[in-house]
This record gives sequence, structure tokens and C-alpha cells, in this order.
Amino acid sequence: MNPTTRVSITAVSAAIVAATGFLGPRWLGLGVAACIVLFASGWPELTRVPHRRVSAGVIGIGGILALATVVLGENEPYLRYMVIAIAIIVVASLATEIFVPSPAGRAAGAVASTAAGGTIAATGAAWLAAGRTVGAEELVVASAAAVALAAVGSVLTHHSTVNATLAFVLGIGAGTGLGYLFDSMPWYAGTVVGGVAAASVVLMNELARREPPATSLWAGIASGITPVLAVGALVYLGGKLLVG
Repeated sequence: MNPTTRVSITAVSAAIVAATGFLGPRWLGLGVAACIVLFASGWPELTRVPHRRVSAGVIGIGGILALATVVLGENEPYLRYMVIAIAIIVVASLATEIFVPSPAGRAAGAVASTAAGGTIAATGAAWLAAGRTVGAEELVVASAAAVALAAVGSVLTHHSTVNATLAFVLGIGAGTGLGYLFDSMPWYAGTVVGGVAAASVVLMNELARREPPATSLWAGIASGITPVLAVGALVYLGGKLLVG
């Protein structure tokens, strides 16, 4: 999968989060759940885990479980039970090697990849936690929009340095502009989350550049969704510190 297609997936995923975040927590939860399922389906192929269906099951179920803890939380902090979901993911990653062992010499890599993928999927639940934080609803929309625009800017030219610069310019610009537009958040909060969103896209692009291109559609989808899920925790922190 070429870089343009991958970042297009990033932009579409971020746009889904932004649109569902604008509609409300219920829709945001559905949007994040869809991203988690798609991510889980491709992460084992992206990281070349031997037993991919088992790994995808652990990642997907763990990510949805983390999301459920936020949905069922009655009061803040909504992420207080997410650590339980992450612990379950790590234990399940180890347990799968007992019941479905990997080839000799690949067990440690399989456990690490599954646990890492499950943690990234669980982190996506922070988007919903931010969306449920009083005063931070519009911050979710601004952050997701910044991710989408930063992703577009990251492939506009053939020069990686120029692309990285454009990603930061568009991400920070989008965050700052929406910060001025939305009454519930200060402009500098938009600037901060815009920079964080751009950084997540640029870092993922750099990691992808150093790895062989994903040949599988599902692996490419997982690679594209990774920065969207990963930035969720930082958006939640931004909501707590700068807005909520």
C-alpha cells in the first residue's frame, strides 16, 4: 500500500471521529468502535504475527472492552477502569501462546505485537472519554479534524521534510482556527492539540517509511488508523488540562 492510500485512510478515519464527535457521545462511541475493529483486523498482518486470527480477536475484544468501560462509566474519570482492559489484553496475549503456540523463536515477538496492538486499540477509548468530559466535546472535533488535515499535508510533495512541515502547519492551523471558532475551548488549546495531532501523523509516517510497504489491504488499514487511535489519550489529557 502506497503512502497516499495509507494517509487517506488516516484522514477518513479521523473525519469519522470528527463527524461522530459532533453528533454526540453515542455516535462517537460507534465511530471509535468501527475504527477499533478495522484496526484489530489488520494489526496482526502488519506486525507479521503467526496466528493472526487469534491475535486479532484479542486486540478487537480488548479494545471494545476498554470502550465499554468508558460507555458504562457513570462519572469522571471515565478512564479509571480502562487499565483493567489493558491488563486483560496483556494476560490474554501471554495466554494465547500457551493454547496456540507460535513457531519456535517467534513467541516473544507475537506476545509483544498483540499486547502493543491491544494497547493502541484500548487507547482509542480515550476519544469517547474526552467526548464525555464536560466542555471538551468540541475539542474532540477540533483534534480529529487536525489529524485529518495533517494527514493530507503529509503527502503533498515528494520531500519528507517538506511534508512534515506541511503536516504541522495544517494540523496546528486547523486546531487554532477551530479553537477560535468554538466557544467552549481557547485558541491555544486548539493549537496544542493540533500540534499533537500532526506529530502523531508524522511519527507514523516515519515508522512506515522505515518498514517494508504493507502488501495487505488490512495491514494498510491498520497502519492508517494507528495514529487516529493513538492520539486519543493525548486529546483526553488536553481536555482535562486545557478545557474540562
